[in-house]
This record gives sequence, structure tokens and C-alpha cells, in this order.
Amino acid sequence: MSDSRGLLDRITAFRQRLESVPYMIPELIAVDPGADRTIITESEAFRVRLQQIVAAPNVPEGPPAPQFTDRARRLLSAAKSLLDRQRAFSGDPMYAALAADTQSPDPLVVYHAETVAVTDSAVRLAQSFPDSPSLQLKQCTGLDGLLGVVQERLAVQERALARRKSDAARIDRLASIYTAMASGSPVGLQAVASLAEELLEEARKSIPLRFVFAPVESVAAHRGATAFPAPVRFLAAHAVNVAQVIARLVPADPEWAARPLLAVVAALLVDCGMTTVPAAVLAKSGGLTPGERRLIDAHSQMGAELILRCFPEVAPLAAAVAAHHERFDGTGYPNGLKGTTAPSLGRLLAVADVYAALSSQRPHRIARDGRAALTETLLMAEHGQLDRGYAGFLIRLSFYPVGTVIELTDGRVGVVAANHPNPADPRTPGRPVIAVLADAHGVLLPHPEHIDLATVDRGGILRALPTDRRRQVLGARYPDLC
Repeated sequence: MSDSRGLLDRITAFRQRLESVPYMIPELIAVDPGADRTIITESEAFRVRLQQIVAAPNVPEGPPAPQFTDRARRLLSAAKSLLDRQRAFSGDPMYAALAADTQSPDPLVVYHAETVAVTDSAVRLAQSFPDSPSLQLKQCTGLDGLLGVVQERLAVQERALARRKSDAARIDRLASIYTAMASGSPVGLQAVASLAEELLEEARKSIPLRFVFAPVESVAAHRGATAFPAPVRFLAAHAVNVAQVIARLVPADPEWAARPLLAVVAALLVDCGMTTVPAAVLAKSGGLTPGERRLIDAHSQMGAELILRCFPEVAPLAAAVAAHHERFDGTGYPNGLKGTTAPSLGRLLAVADVYAALSSQRPHRIARDGRAALTETLLMAEHGQLDRGYAGFLIRLSFYPVGTVIELTDGRVGVVAANHPNPADPRTPGRPVIAVLADAHGVLLPHPEHIDLATVDRGGILRALPTDRRRQVLGARYPDLC
């Protein structure tokens, strides 16, 4: 009896000491640089508390210190892993560049801030694990759900950032080639061919066409990245866009379908002669002076000369690059070539150049959506400025290319998931397959609902959704569509 009483006394003393020790909180760290809130790196409070008790002098002998359940340990380990990913994302230079733009916040920045808030809640829950194993298991269920949400959101934002970094890397690769060509430094054709093959492979896999962009005054993708003199990154971005269009058009052309790599290489080099034009001229939103116009008009011939000097092994491409601003009616430059007197590849480049330029933002205008860009290009061909046959190839891209966010006539919002490239049916360019993402009230659906507009008699696409509306409706879940 005395032995049992002694054991109970020791247990009582242990519990009293456990309850009397303050609940210690480990060191805090900021997840997002500059953020106001802080979160715990890992829930160590319970173990710190026990260590203090065990290490305290004159603690009566008692039962072993309480331990985390296996599930709790696994979840705490998962939480730490997610925090590490969150920290790496916040510290990425590309993300820092996006976050620095406070005037027009990128949807990815807003999405990341919300992910930080969810992570904060998850870790605070992990930090407050109770002593009781049964209560721990109940709390684990809630923590498991929260960590699942964090992991899902991290995957979305990491994928979106990876795409932005990939786009910037392509621009910089071509910008380095343009810079070397302009300065007379050694440059190998393999660097151009490698990028061309990547773009062709994406086209073969039907990966959605995604236009890249760099402002005229841009000199680097982000702080610490390789810098180039303006407007080289702007020119490289446009050339990448032209090459992406060419990669999707050449399969329809009997002459170039068997040698698509050469056509895409020519597209990548299309604006190499523009490096002699000052960025201030390209950044003008108003009219050009006669001298400035002469500078721009000279870039086609300058590009041809650079190709002959730097890449004599593909000398025939120089004539095509020189002719990409010639017009079918003879009103183009530099030589006023008319009709089929311009090289066939030059006429194909002219179509892709116009479409890509219209689809991208310029200092004097906003970017056109897919339907408007296609319509304007086809009208230029109808009026005799572009080759009608080559312009007709653009129908392959459809009025609404895959990835276009659209609003249906009933108010629902979705994204184009697939097209029906059938030139014999004039309805197909405007009747793609849609993945509906939000209802007519802007409420996001739990999962996309697919509609093939080519198989329905009523309803259709009202418009491609403007940027502001895309961000308002889809930014909370689909930052990469905004």
C-alpha cells in the first residue's frame, strides 16, 4: 500500500511541475521577406517543455515523458518540409522581381500571400499539439487537411513561377545571341538551332501557344540576372513569339514542312538587325520622325547582313529575313518587292511577324486577343498586303488558341482546352472545346466542366476575357491564367 501511495505522490508531483512550467515558444522566422506575420518553423514547444522538467533538479521519479504519436511526428515533418519550400519560393529572385511591382501586383504574388496565410494557420495548429495521444490524433485530422491545402497551393505557384522563369530564360538565350552578333563576338548556330528545336517540339506536342513579353526598356529578367543593353530583350521576346507561330504553321506548308528547323531558325533571327535602333525610338507611343523611320526600315537589310557574316552556313535564310517586311502589293521595305518575287519564307515570316506583333503589347497600343489579331492579319491579306495562302494557315491557330480565357454568352467563364482545326468548316475556329471554371455569377466551380461548342446549337463565346476581369474571377485559384 505504501509503495502505491508513493507512486501516486510522484505522479502528482510530476503533473504539478508540468503544469507550472510556462509554455515555451521556439524562435520565430518570417516566411515572406517584408511580411508582417511570422510563423513557427517547427512545433518544438512540447519537447522543450519536457526537457526543462526532466533537467530540473529534484524532480521525483515518475512515468516516461509524453511523446508525439507517429502520425503527429509525420505531420510535423511534412509541415517543416512545406515551410522550407515556402521559404525557397519567397527567396527566388524571379518572385522578388514580381513582388517588387506594387503598382500592378502579379496574380502570383497575391496567390502566394494567401498561401502564406494558410501555412501560418497550419503551423500554429501544429505548434499547439496537446499532450494526450487521443487528442493529438483528433487534431492531426485537421492539420492533415490544412497541410494538404498548402501543398496543393505550393504546387500551383511553383509551377506558375517555373513557367515565368522558362519564358525569361528563352528571352535571355536569344538576347545573348543578338548581343554577340551585334558586337561581332563569336556565336555558333547551334545555340539558335537548339532553341528552335525546343519550340518545334512544343508545337509537335500541341503545347498551348504562350506569347512572351519584355518591355522595351528591359535590361534583365530580375536583379542579379544577366543584363543586356535595351532594347535587346524586347526584340528577342518578339522573335521568340514569331518562331512559336512559325513552328505551328510550317506543317501546313508543303515547301517547308520537310525542313521546319530552318524556318524556325529564320524566325528567331528575324529582328537581329533591330539592335542598332535606340530603345527610345521603339518606346515612342507617338509618330516617328523621318530619321527614326529610316532607322527602323533599315533593320531588315541589317539583319540579313548580320546573318551572312555570323552564320554563312545558312546564307539562304538571309534573303528571307531581309524580306519579312515586304508586302504582297509592293508597299513594303526595303526593296518594295511585289507578289511572289519575295522569297516564300520571307512571305511566311511576314504573316507570322504581323500576327505575333498584334498579339503582344506595344508602347502605342494594348495587345489584341487571338480573334482580333487573327482577323486583322487576315484583313491585311484580303487587302493585298500579305500572302493570302500563308495568312490562311493562321486558321490552324483558331480564333481562340488553347489557353485563352473566355466568357460564354450565358456569362460563364472558362478556358479553351482544344480546337477543331478543320479549314473546310468555317464554324470550327470559333467553336472550340471549353473547360468551364466559373459560373455566370463568377463563383468558381469545384472542378472544370467541359463543353464542346461544335456539338451544341445554342450559345457560344462572347469574348476573350480582359486581364482585369480574368484576375477578378480566376486569380484566387488559377494565377497562371491571369
